Amino acid sequence: MSQEARGLVGDCMVESAEGPVAMSETPGKGFAVLTRLPSGQLGFRQLLKVTAVGPVPLVRVVLDTGHVAVTAHRHVFYRTGMTPVPAEELSPGDLLETAFHYPSGYVPPDATRPVHVAIGVRAVEPAGDGQVWIGTVRDTHTLFLSAGVLCGE
Repeated sequence: MSQEARGLVGDCMVESAEGPVAMSETPGKGFAVLTRLPSGQLGFRQLLKVTAVGPVPLVRVVLDTGHVAVTAHRHVFYRTGMTPVPAEELSPGDLLETAFHYPSGYVPPDATRPVHVAIGVRAVEPAGDGQVWIGTVRDTHTLFLSAGVLCGE
C-alpha cells in the first residue's frame, strides 16, 4: 500500500496523551497517541514523521455513534477481531475494533442516551479528493480516532 493510499484529513481527531488533537496539528511534534499494544492492552506510542500528501481519493466513514471520519480511500480500519480493512471496503453494519465497549446487555445507571455495545459502520461515502496527513506510530502502526475506533497510522 503506497503512502498516498492512506491518511486522515487534517481535521480528523486522534486520541493523544494530551486529549483529542487534529492530525494537521501533529507535524514535527512527536505526539504520544493511544494505540493497541501487541499484548492487546491499550497504551501510548509516539506518532512521528507526520506529513501532508495528496490530493488522494477520500471516503467519509459514518459511524453508528454519529461520528464521521474522512480518510484516504485505502486507509486501514480494523474490524472487531483486528481484521484490517481499507476504508472504501467497509460496509454498513461492520463492527470496528474499539478502545473499550460495554458488555452486551449492560446499561450504565446514569446513561442519558443510547449506549453502544460496539461501534459499527453506518455508511461509507465518496468524499472527493483532498489532502491527508500520514505518519508513523512507533511499534504498533495503529492509533485510535477520537471517535473511539482503531485504524492504521
